[in-house]
Amino acid sequence: MSDVLEIKLENLDKIVAAFVRFPRTVAGNLQAAGREAGALVIGQEGLQKYPSMTDANMPPYPYYERGKGTWTSPNNNTGSSERYGTQFTISAQPYITSIGNRATYAPYLGGAKQAQAMAKIGWRKLYDVAKERLGEITRIYQRWVDKTIREVGL
Repeated sequence: MSDVLEIKLENLDKIVAAFVRFPRTVAGNLQAAGREAGALVIGQEGLQKYPSMTDANMPPYPYYERGKGTWTSPNNNTGSSERYGTQFTISAQPYITSIGNRATYAPYLGGAKQAQAMAKIGWRKLYDVAKERLGEITRIYQRWVDKTIREVGL
């Protein structure tokens, strides 16, 4: 998988040392924070939620039908769709969350190698969306850290 965005927690040494006695609680809550933050990022329009269709998605031939592929004639579809919106992955570990997309064309649709034509029709770069949502991501993690502190009685 290419163009993976990682959200990594840093400078938590004192907190981690205090949580050593509660590894399952800490790990579980930080993973939950990562999954929630990842879902926030990929759930934005232009990523998992497709932008509006354009003329390229409608006849005349050839045209691209989302979820199917390119129609070259009334009876011929290439079957090239990999269903980009359903191919997002979130891998949440206690201190690193990775977000990516398994579609082979993901780097050109929403990754670092995004084609200019895709940006013009509303597809977003995963990394750009994550940067825009950094404040919300931070609040998600802070809420889970606060919850963890309450749960372990610190």
